[in-house]
Amino acid sequence: MKRNIYLSFLLQICVYQVFSQDIEMSGTIMDSKTQAPIEFVNIGIQNKNKGTISNLEGKFLLEIPQELSTDSLTISHVNYETLKIPIRSIKDKTLYLEPKTNELAEVIISNKKKRHSKVGVKSYNPFLSAPIISKDMDVIEAAQRINIPSKSVKINYVNMYLLRGFKIDSSYIRINFYKNVDDAPGEKIIFQNIVQHKRIEPGWIQMDLTSYNIYLDEDFFVSVEFITDFKNPYEINLGGILTKGKGYFRKNSQGSWYKVPGAYSINVEIEY
Repeated sequence: MKRNIYLSFLLQICVYQVFSQDIEMSGTIMDSKTQAPIEFVNIGIQNKNKGTISNLEGKFLLEIPQELSTDSLTISHVNYETLKIPIRSIKDKTLYLEPKTNELAEVIISNKKKRHSKVGVKSYNPFLSAPIISKDMDVIEAAQRINIPSKSVKINYVNMYLLRGFKIDSSYIRINFYKNVDDAPGEKIIFQNIVQHKRIEPGWIQMDLTSYNIYLDEDFFVSVEFITDFKNPYEINLGGILTKGKGYFRKNSQGSWYKVPGAYSINVEIEY
């Protein structure tokens, strides 16, 4: 009798260990038309703060807790149709994304003399830093609300201020634009993959967007994604201020947005 109880106890422990283990998922994201790998694809469970990003070869690795096994994995990239798959039904190691139909941006031509302005947060507090820390080989995204002075503006540059204290020399940075929904980032409104490789050092970093012909006609959120080197965790310190609000961040692909008690030192240079 005691032996049977002991064996039953061991069996319960084994079953618990099996069901408490994380689900390890790995694979490659490919273009369905060209069969080429797709880099920097956001992969995660929406609003559950569990995600990752594909590397330069389109490969990814993601550990998912058992309690999230009934959720779906969302795979998204601005140049491709979003793919959403129930986690339990994923069997293939290679996942294919369908390219979106390319739509040429409208170029506005006018003889009117253009005005140039810098809008957003143009200053920083030298005693205040906003740490951007990656521990899961995922992206960290910081967003700032931008109010525009005209009905239509062209976005020429995005600027961000970095303080000391980071642990990487360079990073790929991606710029995203989101609809302003009740003073928080909503859905994406610009579907261009704006990625540039930048040296990470103290001071203002500028992203040149003049060739993208981005025109917006309402207030929006602009965000910066610092993309991991897929080898080591990193820490980047963005500048910030406390006198203005409307700053948000999220620490995982497909994750939830969180409001910060102030604003990031992020601004855009516009033409109108």
